Amino acid sequence: MTDLRGRKAIITGGTHGIGEEIARHFSELGANVLIIGRDQDRAKEIIRECKQGSIKFIKADLSKRSEVLDLVKKISTDETVYDVLINNASKNSRFNVVNIQLEEWDAMLELNLTAPMLLSKCIARKLIDQGKPGRIINIGAVQSFFPMDSSLAYSTVKGGLRSFTKSLAVDLASHGILVTLVMPGPIYAKGKESEPSKELDSRSAALIPRMGRKIEVAKLVAFLASDENTFMTGNEIIIDGGRTISRKPDPDEIKENVL
Repeated sequence: MTDLRGRKAIITGGTHGIGEEIARHFSELGANVLIIGRDQDRAKEIIRECKQGSIKFIKADLSKRSEVLDLVKKISTDETVYDVLINNASKNSRFNVVNIQLEEWDAMLELNLTAPMLLSKCIARKLIDQGKPGRIINIGAVQSFFPMDSSLAYSTVKGGLRSFTKSLAVDLASHGILVTLVMPGPIYAKGKESEPSKELDSRSAALIPRMGRKIEVAKLVAFLASDENTFMTGNEIIIDGGRTISRKPDPDEIKENVL
């Protein structure tokens, strides 16, 4: 099993969805985790339910520049040197080029590109100053390859995150900081149940005929954050059950139940 004891990890968007699953899994593997998110009540539940490792929470809306800068200041002045950063915070934006408003476009850029850049800069500086290696893992999306209807801003920023990951890897490799990009395909996320119904699951267009699970993404991210990953940087890892090479479209029921 992957061992994250001694790791100090920041996970943005860590109170829901894939980010929450990553936070819980990291805690189980012994990491000290700092969750960044907007849902304070949910964060309290996660902290109460996780018995291993250590989980803390800072409330911040990363689509707002002022809150990102405040967060960066807190992290930079904290005596803790975080050696793992998971840039996961994101949201989908259901607008096309005709109906999107400038405010929505700007918020998507702030959340998906500016915040990861500022946080990566902060973490990298502290690691370099201390002469320590680290890991930065960005969570992208397969929409950066295959844009969907009314996903103009989302597909654009996720495409930008791919280039950002590669540029960051070039900048930081000599300092022992490895940077990777994880791109999930359809991951089941809706409802209170941890598993979808068999009927719904079987309708996925992935070559592996089901939707992905959040824990599968979390386990991949844990490997990339661990000492087991020693030779991967600048890489894009797709975890989608073969969805990107399948020619079949997902039915609406699948689209409504995935991240």
